[in-house]
Amino acid sequence: MHHELPAGIVQMQDPGGRPAFRLDADDNSVLISTVGAQVLSWHHRGRDVLWSASQAEYLPRKAVRGGVPIVFPWFGDHPTQPKFPAHGFARTLDWQVAEANAGPSITFVCSDDANTRALWPFAFRLRFAVTLGTTLQMALTIENPGHETFSCEEALHTYFATGNIHTTSVHGLENVVCKEHAAAPEGAWDHGAPIHFRAETDRVFQGVPDRIELHAPALSRRVTLVTEAVRSAIVWNPWPAKTARLAQMAADDWERFVCIESANVKENPLRIAPGQSHTMKLTLAVDDLR
Repeated sequence: MHHELPAGIVQMQDPGGRPAFRLDADDNSVLISTVGAQVLSWHHRGRDVLWSASQAEYLPRKAVRGGVPIVFPWFGDHPTQPKFPAHGFARTLDWQVAEANAGPSITFVCSDDANTRALWPFAFRLRFAVTLGTTLQMALTIENPGHETFSCEEALHTYFATGNIHTTSVHGLENVVCKEHAAAPEGAWDHGAPIHFRAETDRVFQGVPDRIELHAPALSRRVTLVTEAVRSAIVWNPWPAKTARLAQMAADDWERFVCIESANVKENPLRIAPGQSHTMKLTLAVDDLR
């Protein structure tokens, strides 16, 4: 983008000096890196709604632990190739700005190349649009410009600041079908109650509602997630043992965040035919928790 950007959008650098764009609307600002089109922060009334690891690294072609990494075309470890990058490659690609509009709204794009085809042999085009107002809206579109149908997974792997995981709760997933993937999970819990955190948690929910709430009383904050075309949700906190094995994390980082990922994964992958596309949307709203 060399021509003039509309009001409310500034080209700048992220904390690692990588190219980034900041959107400003009233008392909200969002920072997005061109690496992975990753939303790095969303300041609402001066405080970040999102969370970044204490030892976050802002390096070329590397995802930051925090904000909203984009997962595509597979979720978690590759099913047959353990050496392939976890969560796919979209979060490490360099994306280009395709559109920038007053509002403010900005759209990033990327597509397949020789490197991606070595890992996943399909033509694709991704569009990621970020719109900031009183809410933060993100829309990920996967297009199939090729000649064969492909199956893929996707997620917006959102890290939320909680202040204190022990008082945090997630509402809206009561009695929704889920599988726990944590290595050392809570022994038993009430599936009909809001989610509270008492051990490592890595639950994948399927057939999810289009509204989930995060209650973070330590920050006097409620965050509402409203989605479109999203079938799966993952609720994740690593607890201390797993945190010790994770890059960019300090030993006590697990106490201050939770991931609620909006996704189409596992039993609900996408199948996209030639010439077709799929768009999932996530809108985040914040209000005071009294």
